[in-house]
Amino acid sequence: MIIITGCAFNQGVPQWSGSGFVRKELSDYKSVAVLPFEGDDSGEVSSAFASHFHQKFPEISIVDRKQVLGVLQGQVLTPDRLDEKERLRIGNALAAQALITGNIYYPSITRWLLQIVILDTETGNVMGRSLVEINFMGAEGKEQAARFAVRSSPPGNHFLNSRNL
Repeated sequence: MIIITGCAFNQGVPQWSGSGFVRKELSDYKSVAVLPFEGDDSGEVSSAFASHFHQKFPEISIVDRKQVLGVLQGQVLTPDRLDEKERLRIGNALAAQALITGNIYYPSITRWLLQIVILDTETGNVMGRSLVEINFMGAEGKEQAARFAVRSSPPGNHFLNSRNL
């Protein structure tokens, strides 16, 4: 008999891997808004990501989640449907220079993927991207995934120059 406890078969230790980048120009931004992540109905992962993002980039303010939800009230918004008009409308309403979108995919019961994209509200340019694979479920796994998604930029250097992409 096998009992699934929310951990992969790795002695209860979450396993994760990931990659990502953040453009140096993001350091000039004053405010970003974390939109609700697709597949994160409870909002736990997007809230954890916002918290870890602010820890890593304290000079960039994060628009309050309640304000974001108020602007998006009644909308079903997916990152791949965030066209220029909608991106500008949301950015202006929130006074945010960038929007952070995310998707959570569950390819198996104990394995899931978190994809993050940071978009400039005016140009639509991708200012950052992160992809994390987690082999762990539960609250600790969600917190670790959000933290790792923020930290998956190259070690020792928060930013990459655009020409290095």
